[in-house]
Amino acid sequence: MRPHSHRHPEKIHDINFKIRQVLNILFMIVAVVGCLIYTGVIQTDNGEMKGAIVVIIAVLIKMAECMIRLLKRNNDEEDDEAIE
Repeated sequence: MRPHSHRHPEKIHDINFKIRQVLNILFMIVAVVGCLIYTGVIQTDNGEMKGAIVVIIAVLIKMAECMIRLLKRNNDEEDDEAIE
C-alpha cells in the first residue's frame, strides 16, 4: 500500500491554493516591512507604533490564510464522510 501523500498535484490548480500563496507572499512582505519600520531601519515618526501596527496587519493576513486552509480541510473531511 502506498503511503498517503500530504500534498496532491491537483491541489496546485485549486483556487484556494492560489489565494493562500498570494496571502503568504503578502504576509512575508508586510511582516518584513513592519519589522524594518519598528527597528528604525525605515525612518518614520513614531516608528515603533507604526511598525507594530504594520506587523499586526501582517498577522491578520496570516490568520486569513490559515482560516482558508482550515475551512478547506473541514470541507474536504465533510465530503469524505458524505461519500462513505
